[in-house]
Amino acid sequence: MGEIATWGKMLQLLMAFFGSAGFAIMFHLRRNFLMIASFGGLLTWLVYLICAPVMPGYFFPSLAASAFGALYAEVLARWLKAPSTLFFIVAMIPLIPGSTLYYSMSCAVYGQLAQASIYGLQTFQCALGIGTGMSIVWALCDFSRKMQAWWKERE
Repeated sequence: MGEIATWGKMLQLLMAFFGSAGFAIMFHLRRNFLMIASFGGLLTWLVYLICAPVMPGYFFPSLAASAFGALYAEVLARWLKAPSTLFFIVAMIPLIPGSTLYYSMSCAVYGQLAQASIYGLQTFQCALGIGTGMSIVWALCDFSRKMQAWWKERE
């Protein structure tokens, strides 16, 4: 049984990579950034898979994975001298709460409002985690850049 779960996780990581690559191609990302940006989607989903059994709910695993993805994007942006949003958007693709949003809307359409609210809350927690994680990292990176500029100014 453990071997099946391991293959399932590996398949999820593979699909995270190819899903991210598909969106990178759709967004016309330059070829030299395509693989490394898609690998960010794989790594972001790996962080989510590691955090999900340890952290309760959808908020904290999404926050941790999103923060990692934003940090990954910032590091690549500085290393490759490109905008971080190129890498961030592609890395966040696996975190998008598509299934819970779909089930929420489906239950709402069929009048199952109690179930729709449960799925809606899960979708909201995931989206809030993604937004919070990226905001924290971007705020810290912005603060870091401003401090570096301030120190250079003083020298």
